[in-house]
Amino acid sequence: MAQSTDPSTDMTSLERQRRKRVSAIKLASVVGIAANGILGVLKISFGFIAGSFALISDGIDSITDVLTSAITLFTAGISSQPPDIKHPYGHGRAETIATKILSFIIFFAGSQLIVTSVQRLIRAEEMPLPSQSALYVALISIVGKILLSVYKKRIGKRYRSSMLIADAKNMRNDVLISASVFTGILFTLILEIPIIDTLIAIAIGCYILVTALGIFSETSLELMDGISDKNLYQSVFDAANSVDAAMNPHKTRIRKFNNIYIIDMDIEVDGRLTVEQGHDIAKNVEQRIRTSIPEVYDVQVHVEPVGNIEDHESFGISEDLIK
Repeated sequence: MAQSTDPSTDMTSLERQRRKRVSAIKLASVVGIAANGILGVLKISFGFIAGSFALISDGIDSITDVLTSAITLFTAGISSQPPDIKHPYGHGRAETIATKILSFIIFFAGSQLIVTSVQRLIRAEEMPLPSQSALYVALISIVGKILLSVYKKRIGKRYRSSMLIADAKNMRNDVLISASVFTGILFTLILEIPIIDTLIAIAIGCYILVTALGIFSETSLELMDGISDKNLYQSVFDAANSVDAAMNPHKTRIRKFNNIYIIDMDIEVDGRLTVEQGHDIAKNVEQRIRTSIPEVYDVQVHVEPVGNIEDHESFGISEDLIK
């Protein structure tokens, strides 16, 4: 019987998952570009027509979101490239770098909102009452941003994309911005006090800055090879300890690349065993780790004889340290 030549039959499960992940991220980015582009043009146009400065500012923020989705789309193509001589670990960190860039964009949008609003208060500009059409556009924006936030958060969590999760947080912030615009316009029309929406805009701007700083901090941890989920180390140690012949797992290091992990660790075995026997023990440890943590991309297990001490090797995590 002839062997199938279909390339898909030769793809590993991990490769299929990777391609599916990249496609999902690209689709989410395209949806974000289209939706934010439409909302941005709609809010800016009706902002001028209705005479609402807050709505125009919200529209400019939506145009900024088009840029963030474009960065996400561009980066998805880079992060999916296979390893090469310059990037032996692959290009997955491109997504983390893009997420950090998004944090700067979000921070800039929040800063501009605060600065512009404060300047209006200082200059004591005359603030005309907007028309009711601005309310309807702000309401449309709220609904649209909620749908975008839920969609991107769901895809981001499903495929463990820090970039999409960060963008979903940005969409959530935009919901608050549009809600503040709606509330400000509503109270402006009811109470005829235009300054209300300006004060709300300043408060929302401060919230956006806090969110941007949080995203910046999270990406810094990953770029410095840190792991926020300390339970991963315990899972690795538990997997190693489940192999009877493997002893004293130590010098363990976990590196995160987007949604996958690379693990290095040392174990001790009976020094009287053959090289082949020690290798089999290491293979068993690797298999237990892969079973325990499905997102593992690669595991390197170094075998040492029992009681081996190397004082100069002070790196890595031991089980005693996490306890």
